[in-house]
Amino acid sequence: MNEDFPKNEVEFDRRFRHEQACLDYLFQLRWPEGFICPDCGHGEYWKSARALYLCRKCQKQISVTSGTIFHGAKKPLTVWFKALWWFSTRKSGVNATTLQELLGLGSYRTAWCWLQKLRTCTIFPDRKPLSGEVEADEFYLGGKSSGKRGRGADHKCKVAVAVERQGRKLGRLRMQVIDDCSSAQLLPFAKGNIVDGSRISTDGWKGYNGLEKDFVHHRVLSAQSENKESVLPGVHLVISLVKRVILGTFQGRFDSKYLQRYLDEYVFRFNRRTSKSPGKRFWRIMQQAVCSPPLTNQALRLGTT
Repeated sequence: MNEDFPKNEVEFDRRFRHEQACLDYLFQLRWPEGFICPDCGHGEYWKSARALYLCRKCQKQISVTSGTIFHGAKKPLTVWFKALWWFSTRKSGVNATTLQELLGLGSYRTAWCWLQKLRTCTIFPDRKPLSGEVEADEFYLGGKSSGKRGRGADHKCKVAVAVERQGRKLGRLRMQVIDDCSSAQLLPFAKGNIVDGSRISTDGWKGYNGLEKDFVHHRVLSAQSENKESVLPGVHLVISLVKRVILGTFQGRFDSKYLQRYLDEYVFRFNRRTSKSPGKRFWRIMQQAVCSPPLTNQALRLGTT
């Protein structure tokens, strides 16, 4: 598919001022090779006065937004597009309170549901696993509470993290909420996100025992290092950045059942941090939005997606 996106916000505002422009863009993204009926696969259609596409073979009526995250949207697509632009192009994202103010939405709940839907579009099913040199660790997010610290902090959310190292630079990132820091959780995370045979550097935690079966496992022990800052510097930098975003954008408040969506959003931004055009991030989210099934507000609140 040819890349087609506005290069900046001025171009975005000029291009998507009208509802029809948004509909045309969605059509192009959904059917880049031309209309295809989702039921019978036929390619010929009539277009109704209500902007519905009627398959000439099976007579099925289809709208451009049906079967996408925009399905049943009551607000104009121009407003949805603007929300998606701010969501995808702002470096630290946008929270529901800010989105409500920017768009003049009637309720906080509407803005919250929109953002949750957009977060489900940040992970692409065909993304390639990490490879080469990889640093892996785990960290904890959550409010302050008395009790144990570190890997025994049961009141906090546990997150597994892995990032590629490309010399002094960092490559792509993966993060996943886990139930605990045992090998039963950490090893499947590595297998599901890192190419077999890659070199994985971890600390001495016993939960990483067994990595050597599928990877080149290198343990970095802080007790044996003269420079403590040199121990897994890449992954520790990522962890500090994630915590800063959670604290800055969401004031450190989140429900644990929604945390994976926030992490997915951060991974999307991090892995595209070198993109020259913010509009490309908008385009990539739009591609996934037209392929993602409709989500009910109830499913979003329950955290079942």
